Amino acid sequence: MEIRVEQMNEVARAEFVERLDAALMRDLSDYYKIGRDQRLEFLTAAVELAENKGFKSEQGVASYVLALWYLDIDFEEKSSALESLLTSPLPEVRRVRALNLWVETVLGDPDNIAAADDALRRSLQLTEPWGH
Repeated sequence: MEIRVEQMNEVARAEFVERLDAALMRDLSDYYKIGRDQRLEFLTAAVELAENKGFKSEQGVASYVLALWYLDIDFEEKSSALESLLTSPLPEVRRVRALNLWVETVLGDPDNIAAADDALRRSLQLTEPWGH
């Protein structure tokens, strides 16, 4: 019996989606209201989008998934600074930190994208020693 790398990746992704689903069920107040099939469909698509943005770590993927959950599919279009960040070659750890601060700022003040962009820029300045 031969197991291909693609099969192992599919199993690992499915297991990660299950763990992510369990964590969101535990931690998000309205998440449980959605049926399991719809939740897994959302997570599968969201994980793929995150991977397409270059997120490879579980933390990076989960951060992007949460941004989608809270801010909807078009959240990136609200900010050219965010769009640039998500397509940049910066290390994932820096991109995740800046994304999280941007999302946190938008959740606190949804109409003030400029404040979120400032938080993103500050994050990038503070994490510059972490690498390019």
